[in-house]
Amino acid sequence: MGQKLRDFLTGFLFVVLGVFTITSDARSWDIAIVIGDEINFFSQNRTLIGEATVAGAVSLTGIAYDDKTRTVYLSDPTNNVTIFSNDLTTKNLTSKPLLLEQDTTYIVAMAFDSTSRTLFWCDAYNKTIMKMHVPTVGPPEKPVLLHTLKGIPRGIALDTCNSHVYWTNTDKQNPSVERSNMDGTNRTVVITKNLYEPMGITIDHNEGKLYWSDDEEGIHFKIERSNLDGTERELIFHNRNHQPVYLTIDKDFIYWCDWVHSAIWMMPKNITNPDLPIRFKSFVKSIKNVNPNAVISRDNVDTIDCDAILKKRSGKLDVSEITKKATLLESYNNLTTSTEEVESDNYQTCLNNGFFDRTLRTCRCKSGYTGTMCEISLCHNYCLHGGECIVTSFGEVKCLCNGTFAGKRCEINLCEDYCLNDGICFVHATFPICECKFSSGTRCEILNETPKLEIPEVDAAPTLSLSKFENTDTNSTCRCNENNNTSEKMINQNENCQSKTLIFVLIGLIVVLIIMIVVMSFYLNKLRRRPRIKKRFVVSKSGVTPLTSRPQLTDNQCEITIENCCNMNICETPCFEPKLRTPMAKNNNAKKDEKNSLLDNMEGNSC
Repeated sequence: MGQKLRDFLTGFLFVVLGVFTITSDARSWDIAIVIGDEINFFSQNRTLIGEATVAGAVSLTGIAYDDKTRTVYLSDPTNNVTIFSNDLTTKNLTSKPLLLEQDTTYIVAMAFDSTSRTLFWCDAYNKTIMKMHVPTVGPPEKPVLLHTLKGIPRGIALDTCNSHVYWTNTDKQNPSVERSNMDGTNRTVVITKNLYEPMGITIDHNEGKLYWSDDEEGIHFKIERSNLDGTERELIFHNRNHQPVYLTIDKDFIYWCDWVHSAIWMMPKNITNPDLPIRFKSFVKSIKNVNPNAVISRDNVDTIDCDAILKKRSGKLDVSEITKKATLLESYNNLTTSTEEVESDNYQTCLNNGFFDRTLRTCRCKSGYTGTMCEISLCHNYCLHGGECIVTSFGEVKCLCNGTFAGKRCEINLCEDYCLNDGICFVHATFPICECKFSSGTRCEILNETPKLEIPEVDAAPTLSLSKFENTDTNSTCRCNENNNTSEKMINQNENCQSKTLIFVLIGLIVVLIIMIVVMSFYLNKLRRRPRIKKRFVVSKSGVTPLTSRPQLTDNQCEITIENCCNMNICETPCFEPKLRTPMAKNNNAKKDEKNSLLDNMEGNSC
């Protein structure tokens, strides 16, 4: 017991007195990366600004940042102090313990809300979402259990403007992206379909978008985004041979930790067809020989102006802002030569929610838009005949056609000249189908026949008076052709019915004949299998029956044995094959003579 207490106190003092070893100024950073016992600070152009080693730390796993107080929060599951903080404003950056290890815990991700001064984290060992109030002065409060999960939580993010906390749940049965209020109420599932193992998660406050990474089965992975409520889901990047365990974002780029290549990758977030990602920083040759565990963007955790964001989303701009925007557009269209004005205001000239790249000084357009100012819509006059134009997650333009039209731009009418004889055409599952009136067939090409009408003969044509037609409607037309067509269709229909009846009768006759042939064949085969020899008479006068062990008979008795003559010995009657298959009928006298002949032949035989 005393040894454990000494180890605990040693570790506690080691963390409290642990000092960052700083090689540069780490107070103007853009990206912070946690690897092993170090924190590396970079600018957006991948320049290393500062490098800090935390004394006593072994494997840092989570990081969060409070921009108001310039405080960074770290977690180390291998230490006696699980969570501690460091003030970046002081010259000597000492660690302050916040949470001592009470039970077995493994914190994999953290997030901090500067408004309520609450620290949230994911505990992968206990499968819980926890929170803890951290006041500016004084010790932190006790941790509070927010949610218990069936799967392991891997990422966590905060929507401070709406007081929501988001997390990824890697439950194998039901992987999902979930959220709740910061007090734990109103827990809902935001994304649940087409997920395998969601890992990192982050929120773009300016755009109101939710980003997450999914480590798919096998070697593939993808990065997706949607609205904060899960609607308008779109695929940003789909590739393989990466394991994106941590995700963050700034105004222009997406960043993620990759454990396969032991590196940090980045890619633009608002482009139509993304190129291959850029390797932001590789740690393969690092002497630490460990993977980066967490990455955060200072731009995304900076002080957030929720009122300005809400005004931007709702599109409510005051008159001065509208006038300013119109002036900027006019100056841009008139080729303003002021470099300073263009550099400061070009962000406002990107239309259709495009974003200005300050490095390249160009607009990055959203999917479905192009042009210098993102003013050209790819869907403009693209789909024909009332088709609906959509832009896929890969930036491709597709048309949802209406009615009977199909094709890439809904330019093909599938029903044009397809149905014959006044058939009605409609499309089902991209195939034209005809509904026939007075005909049949796939395209209504077969006219139905009707019986001919008998017209009585008239000797002389009657004389008609024109006065009978003086009051008739001049717009009325003769319908003789229509009646004739109807009669012909009825005749064709009756002929078709008669031909079908004859076909069924012929089929029935053929079936009956086949049955009769089978029955006759059966009986014929049975008759052919009858034996050719029916009887053989063997008579022994002496009472000795060869090849048998029967009792002896008296002298005045004889025995007639029916056997197969081919099995007789030399003392018996030889075999005689019948001349015909069916022996001829004999009378009683012939049979008696044959018997006597046999008896006479056996007399005097030594057998």
